[in-house]
Amino acid sequence: MDRSLLIDNVPVSEYDLYYESLPIIPTPERDVEYVTIRGRQDGQLTKKYGYLNIEYPINLYFYENDSFRKVYRQSKHHLLNAKTISFADDEDVFYKVKSVQIDDADSNIFKIGMFAVTFTLDPFQYEANNDPVIITESTTITNDGYDSLPIINAEISGNGRIYINGDEIVIKDTNGSITIDSEQQNAYRKGSPPQNMNSRMVGQFPILKSGDNTISFNGDISKLEVTPNFRWR
Repeated sequence: MDRSLLIDNVPVSEYDLYYESLPIIPTPERDVEYVTIRGRQDGQLTKKYGYLNIEYPINLYFYENDSFRKVYRQSKHHLLNAKTISFADDEDVFYKVKSVQIDDADSNIFKIGMFAVTFTLDPFQYEANNDPVIITESTTITNDGYDSLPIINAEISGNGRIYINGDEIVIKDTNGSITIDSEQQNAYRKGSPPQNMNSRMVGQFPILKSGDNTISFNGDISKLEVTPNFRWR
């Protein structure tokens, strides 16, 4: 079975990079705090927060068919600009790369260079198929994975309300469109540069919880475009 490592959907072999074996990506660790409270009968108070980043180290090799410095330089360029990593045997999901650390290259072995790379990954696997859902009436979106942070684009000509599982988002005095981005915690109108629209939105940035999510709207909203950003742990 092909377990090739893909950087931004391109196998690393396309960059003339190779590896002896791929390490296993661990399950993300939750940030948990245990607090001792004097007088508490048993155990400690447990506070659960979010999930920690995943550190993914791997040794990469290349052959010095060309200039050692040139190959190393070009390899670093591709890796340091990586946005996602995925695997050929599981291309339905990908990891978001948050940062990349590259160690110095070792070329002690004749015609072979080696260097260690550590990818710092977002703790979730994201579904590659992330097509938006067009909503013109009350709709249920089923999320089979972990709670996700959607992007919602609303077409509106005035004032309206969006309801997700009963939670209300108010949009006011808006003609055209507004994008509510739960991952960025930002409301804006798409453009170059985007227009800040946070003052036109009242309410919490929505979450698509695991399971069924009922979405509806009213007022001067004509339709919603929901990009679900489904993710897994």
